[in-house]
Amino acid sequence: MTVKQNIQPFAKETLSLSAAMGLLTGLVEGLLLFSLSRAALLTWRLQNRAYWYETLWIAPLVDVILFTLAGAVFALAGWFLPRLPIRKVAWFAFIFLAAFDWLFIVLFGKISLFAILLLAAGTAYQIFSFISKREAAATRQLTRILRWLAGATIAILILNQGGGWLNEKIRTARLPAAAPNAPNVIVIIVDTLRADHLSSYGYKRNTSPFIDNLAVEGVRFETAIAPSSWTQPSHASMLTGRYTYETHAETQPLDDTYPTIGEVMQANGYRTAAFSANTLFFTRRQGHGRGFLHFEDNYQSVTDAFFNSSLYGFLFDFYGLRKALDYEGVPNRLLASDINAAALNWIDKGGEPFFVFMNYFDVHDPYTPPEPYRSQFASIPSPGGLINGFMERYSPSLTPEQIQSEVDAYDGSIAYVDDQIKALFGELEARGLLENTVVIVTSDHGESFGEHDGILQHSASLYLDEIHVPLIVWAPGQVPAGKTVGTPVTITALPSTILSLINAADDPFPGPSLAILISGEAPADWPDPISELAQMNGAAEVNPSTHGAIKSVVGDEMQYIHHEKFGEELYNWIEDPQEMNNLVNEPSARTALNGFRLYLKTLLGEIFRIP
Repeated sequence: MTVKQNIQPFAKETLSLSAAMGLLTGLVEGLLLFSLSRAALLTWRLQNRAYWYETLWIAPLVDVILFTLAGAVFALAGWFLPRLPIRKVAWFAFIFLAAFDWLFIVLFGKISLFAILLLAAGTAYQIFSFISKREAAATRQLTRILRWLAGATIAILILNQGGGWLNEKIRTARLPAAAPNAPNVIVIIVDTLRADHLSSYGYKRNTSPFIDNLAVEGVRFETAIAPSSWTQPSHASMLTGRYTYETHAETQPLDDTYPTIGEVMQANGYRTAAFSANTLFFTRRQGHGRGFLHFEDNYQSVTDAFFNSSLYGFLFDFYGLRKALDYEGVPNRLLASDINAAALNWIDKGGEPFFVFMNYFDVHDPYTPPEPYRSQFASIPSPGGLINGFMERYSPSLTPEQIQSEVDAYDGSIAYVDDQIKALFGELEARGLLENTVVIVTSDHGESFGEHDGILQHSASLYLDEIHVPLIVWAPGQVPAGKTVGTPVTITALPSTILSLINAADDPFPGPSLAILISGEAPADWPDPISELAQMNGAAEVNPSTHGAIKSVVGDEMQYIHHEKFGEELYNWIEDPQEMNNLVNEPSARTALNGFRLYLKTLLGEIFRIP
């Protein structure tokens, strides 16, 4: 038999070998990522990727494709260069790729990338030296188990996807009967939306005409305060009605200590679903899925599955797009239009009443909404993109003109989301659902644009820029139209408020419900909202949170801020909305200062030490 006649079996064996090695690499990769992520043993960059049950089948699927493509290259090389030891090269390459994959997961962030590459090469050489002496037998053995590896991957896929679908069907069928005419409830979280950039909150630009109209038809809370200045703890509070000092869901995922609004809505006969475009921190793996029969976060597209649930997708994203190509966007970003489509698709598949919790991510950095929105308020083409946490540009040094460009793009993002909320309402109206639906629009936190000595983004401080958020309750016939509530409130009160709006018999949340303020005036003992922020190690030096934990209380006129290292601040936010004049040493503010100290001490106990 000639060399050329041997090519066909060689190609078949090479492709089988590549597929088997790809599946084996991916199955081990999935187990490593999932188990180490659950044990919080991954470095931060890997820990906050989308590693969940789907990873167990997505990782081998991605790797088998990549390895098979490499196998095809080796097969072609064998055709054109039949006298070279291509099989040995292929073996070494596949072993190296597998070793690097597994070692990177364990060692990333502990040693350099170059060191991991050297270690993987050395490991691959040792394994290859052993296998090369038994190459034919090893090839036959690995190709024999190919069907078992493929079967395991398919079984995991069916169990995961089919099991999730079946679980939702069974649990939905077991829901108790809802009250007659129980209203549907939709909560829209516009991630990173600061209140003072909405027209209805006094902004100079017409960024939000549709949201403004909702405020005219519903109730607008003028001073709604987020319980933290970043996503994970704020969402945990909005789901449980508990502050961060109770949930501890800032340094760890939300646990099952407290009931969630989703669980209580199910007990009231509601179908429940959540749709998240913030696939880092409002996710099932962060503990937010409890209480939702259906939760869509990651894995809703091929690009998302590749970038977020496979190691080589992470490498291409982190070292390729971000480091080498300086890509300004988020390749797997879900737009508000995607979230709308997903929510409407789920709504259409079942009956009423339903409870939907939605997170729009378009206002979050990098501020790169679709055109024409990106340039809507700008004097230059394609503004925004310079502030980009996904590119590790958390606190870039920007000129005033560049900061204004970022603000222009941010405002364009708001305009885009405003139109998408309008589109959602149009679809609900076309389905005849608006008449019996309560809609709440709010945000999980705000954003800084260079205020307070150059702070950018969020999770940096507890100044009002980062915790003052919009809150609008729209429910025609249920709430008074055009009412504005001036009393400072916390969005942690959402669960109790929702239960009041659906007239639920029982409320396990501490409250108080904002329905009290919707229907009347604030009682004398209405609690001041608090916010909390843990120390954020490794963040920008200018950020107060980099240097210690922070706590805040917002009263009717004053905001109190306590930093564990920098001490206290006190601002009259009514007269000094930019919070430039610290009154902490003013004798006239002593009574207010002592009152805030005592208030936090009473709430937090030993967590808070009175200065």
